[in-house]
Amino acid sequence: MPGVDLLISRSLALEMKDNLDNDVLQKLEKQLFFDHGMSIKLSIENFEKFHSVLKNIPSIDLETFEKNCIDKIIKVSKTKNNYVIKIINKKLSEKILDFFGDPETRKILMSLMGKSLTITEILKTSKVLKSPAYRKIENLLLDGLILESGKILKNNKRVSQYFCIFDEVHAIIKNNELVVEGIICSSIFNQSSITKTGLFSN
Repeated sequence: MPGVDLLISRSLALEMKDNLDNDVLQKLEKQLFFDHGMSIKLSIENFEKFHSVLKNIPSIDLETFEKNCIDKIIKVSKTKNNYVIKIINKKLSEKILDFFGDPETRKILMSLMGKSLTITEILKTSKVLKSPAYRKIENLLLDGLILESGKILKNNKRVSQYFCIFDEVHAIIKNNELVVEGIICSSIFNQSSITKTGLFSN
């Protein structure tokens, strides 16, 4: 479930629900629960499960439906070593900007760009107080802006390390429009379960 899956799952789930007939939506939700015990949002975080159920609904043009919905959330382009993620969905772009607009959350995110740190290291690097830092880190994890990279052994205990999904974030004002773009390294982006369907291919 790494990559952009968690970051876009809430917005993508809402977009897909809005574009499905009620009967089809009910059938999809029922089958996802029976097959995997998952909601639409949770199955999108594990996209191959969502994809496997949706493809068995004959009234859906699977590839066209999935691609059209994703294109309303993000646009993906490849550079030499990275991927550029342009945020199309307004609510998602505003949420990302809200995170970076909060000084303490921004310090946490900036401390995790391009590196993995433990909670203790995040506190030391960002200089954010422990109490608000834990709450802000939890919110960032829930929304997919930071992810767990693994565990390391420290003082005879296994502790988690975390990283920011973006190496860079750009807010661009162009033609009276605010555009948010994030740079993700290829190794992280390619771990997304959505990439296995080829929906991010140019």
